[in-house]
Amino acid sequence: MTEIYVDITQYIKNRLNTGIQRVVKEYLYQAIQHNSLLYVLCYDNSKKCFSHIPHEEVLLFLDDVSSYIFKKSVKIDIFEKSTHKKIFFDIDSVWNADLQREFFYAKLKKNDFFIYNFIYDLIPILFPQFMYATTRNNFTPYINAILRYSDFVFFDSYSASHDFTNIQKKSSLKNKIKKKVIYLGSDFTKLSSTKKHTLSPKYENLLLKKYILFVGTFEPRKNQSLMLDAFDELSQKYPELHLIFIGKIGWNVERIISRIDTHPLKNKRVLHLQNIDDVTLKSFYESAYIVAYLSHYEGYGLPVVESLLYGNITIVSKNSSMPEVGGKYADYIENDSKEELTFLCEKYVKNSELYSSKKKSIQSDYKSHDWATFYGKISKYLI
Repeated sequence: MTEIYVDITQYIKNRLNTGIQRVVKEYLYQAIQHNSLLYVLCYDNSKKCFSHIPHEEVLLFLDDVSSYIFKKSVKIDIFEKSTHKKIFFDIDSVWNADLQREFFYAKLKKNDFFIYNFIYDLIPILFPQFMYATTRNNFTPYINAILRYSDFVFFDSYSASHDFTNIQKKSSLKNKIKKKVIYLGSDFTKLSSTKKHTLSPKYENLLLKKYILFVGTFEPRKNQSLMLDAFDELSQKYPELHLIFIGKIGWNVERIISRIDTHPLKNKRVLHLQNIDDVTLKSFYESAYIVAYLSHYEGYGLPVVESLLYGNITIVSKNSSMPEVGGKYADYIENDSKEELTFLCEKYVKNSELYSSKKKSIQSDYKSHDWATFYGKISKYLI
């Protein structure tokens, strides 16, 4: 038997619902169903201790991430002796955690824990200009802690695994680490609670429009400005076309947010939606005319596979992991080319037969990865 400990302190702190938090969410939905020896933890830095969150309350949180208020938790000594194998599985964005992993992992190893990690990307090291200063400062010590202490590292793409291996080769730390690439899911788990989530009436009219959809937190790396540049040109030729951004406002994006807020087509044909739940996000994917995801670099690119799951024409940047996850089903632009992006969008707008043929091909041939399979593959190595 194996006890698995997962720290979701950062998830609770950040209250996000996309990217890494999506992975944590879907993993926990599956793990709670299948593993009674799963301990979901939250760390109290003021008291220097972990609390164990009961499974039923974890599910309530996952169903209402943005506003759920925790009511039950029990202090736990994770270092208490056990007859079971003990794995500490860091799957969340723990590099910014108060409990610094360099010291924490050393203590785990002294207490007979195995340490497993999930690395999504190495962007803070490879492209520090795209990151918060806090993340830039904390990420390298976190990776060094993994290089020194981790027993097993999962990756979401071969691109991310390759980046890690290159960093590992340059390191003086020669710890032997097992590695495995496991692709992320693209489906949305049904809510586990009885609380009903329905589509807000204010969005129903939008779903009837012909719109380009861009899903992702606003930050420099995601490159929403390129989509807006192309749309400014497309909108003059095609008055029926709309542009919908879905994502929270991150850092250093004052310029693009100002462009949207002052855009002459704001709330008419250019829209920015925040705090969107899974039911609504799924509806926007299902009704999208085209989906764009133009990130400068990704470890995986969840919006790419989420879009393809719904048979969408999906236009993405040709870099990092995105050709790996999008395969022959996505359309690619190189070098942040507005001309290529505009051309691709216009190609489908002008040619309805080509558009229909491409969508049918995606819908019939694209094989998506689901979260149940993701969990099953991880569990094979965890348990």
